Amino acid sequence: MSTVKIIELIGTSTASWEDAAQSAVQHAAENLHSITGAEVISQTARVQDGAIREYRTTVHVAFALDERPPK
Repeated sequence: MSTVKIIELIGTSTASWEDAAQSAVQHAAENLHSITGAEVISQTARVQDGAIREYRTTVHVAFALDERPPK
């Protein structure tokens, strides 16, 4: 039996919402192992002078917790 934890991250990109989501997952993978999935929660943008300057994607990242032997 395994337990999965979900964390919320916000990735950013100057290119696209997809790149922002990928950025969040890549950064999570540098610190977590056993990532099992990601869910896009929302997409927003920072606008300046009438143009999108930064894409932001909020992502829930799921990963399995390490198994511990029973006590």
